This record gives sequence, C-alpha cells and structure tokens, in this order.
Amino acid sequence: MILLNLKLGDKMRKIILSIIAISSLFVLPVQAVDKSIGLSLAYSTVDTKVTDDIDSNGTIDTTKNISNDIGIPSLFLELTNQVGGANLSVGIDWIPISAEFDSRSTTQSSLKAAGDGAATSGTNKGTVDVSKHLTAYVRLGTQVTSDTEFYLVAGIAQADVEADVQSVSSTNKKVDLDLDAEKLGVGIKRDLGGSFLKLEYAEVDYDPISVTTSNNTKVTGDIDTKNITLSVGRSF
Repeated sequence: MILLNLKLGDKMRKIILSIIAISSLFVLPVQAVDKSIGLSLAYSTVDTKVTDDIDSNGTIDTTKNISNDIGIPSLFLELTNQVGGANLSVGIDWIPISAEFDSRSTTQSSLKAAGDGAATSGTNKGTVDVSKHLTAYVRLGTQVTSDTEFYLVAGIAQADVEADVQSVSSTNKKVDLDLDAEKLGVGIKRDLGGSFLKLEYAEVDYDPISVTTSNNTKVTGDIDTKNITLSVGRSF
C-alpha cells in the first residue's frame, strides 16, 4: 500500500486543500469543461484509536485500537478541463446512505470504582454512525497512454455523526457531532469511449471526535480510513 501521511498541522492542511479547490474553479472555462457523473464502490478499512480520560483531566487512562472493514457506495459529479497539458478535475462525492463506521465492545473494570476500593466490571460499548458524508476534491492527472490517465487526488470531507457510548461507570450517552477530514490518494482512469473506469487508493484522516459521559469520563475516537475504490462513470 502507498502511505500518504503528511506531517502538516490539521488547520494548515485544510487551508491548503481549500485554496487548491477554490483556485481550480477559476481556471476551468465553462465552455471547455467536460462533465461526468458516476457510481463508486469503496472497500474501506476503518482504523479507530479509542481513548478514555476517566476524570476529563487530560490524562489518558485506557487506549484501544480497533479495525473494521466495510463496503461503501457513493455517487460523484466531476468537471474536467485540460490545464497546461494536465487534466484538472473538480468533483463532489456523496454517500447517500448511513454507514456504521464502528461498533465495538470491551470488558474492563471501572477504574473510578477501583480507586474507591469498590471495583466493578462490565462492558463498555460504542457505536459511530456516519451520514450525509460529502467530499469535495481535486484530481490532477496526466495521460500515460491515449486512453489511460494516472492522477493524484486531494480533498476535504464533512459528515454528520451519531455517537452512542455505554460506559461501565456511567449512564449511556448519545450525541450528534460534526466530522471533518482530509483525503489524499492516487488512481488510474481508463477511457472507454463516452464512459470510463477509475481505480483509486486513498487515505482519509478524520479529526478526532469526543463524547463526555455523565460521570465526566471523556471518550475520544480518532478515525482513519484506507480506501480502494472502483468507479464507473459517463462523460457528456
């Protein structure tokens, strides 16, 4: 797999990607734009690092890494033009269904109770459901043959999240959150004469999301995905 992790700060990466996307819109003459729509199916590995801060004092008490594989369909719309000999595309990718990114449980003792000499054990559970997932992206490609293009892709994503946390030492809590992310990837596009296929590998780095339970335990999930996506589209 190609690793595409950048060491830039989150805010800086968002600013850079936003500037690229906005700038691209101004260099696409409307008359010369090729339009395309299509359907994608992604095989995604969702890696989540879950941490618990029992007293919300900034100290991590427990950490658990979990991984989940899911298939996600989506729809996309692209505008493409040639700029300086390269193919420049601006697109939007929309997941029309809700996706359960993670649902995991683990048995452990309640550290808060243990500190009082009355340790209890039980099951901690957490579920993250993602909906209205929208990605705006820019593709920069070069023709390697007359009908085959190699490209780089970068984008920013946003989604709604419903997080349901069940903790050993507190009552259940369900909250609605916003989820933001940055996408980086590479791919190949094959022209089939009016239609096309794309095969893409991309990594999506989501910003951490947190839920604080009724007993002041802060649970944080940091989600990253690795995605292999096959797309079929039609140009017009």
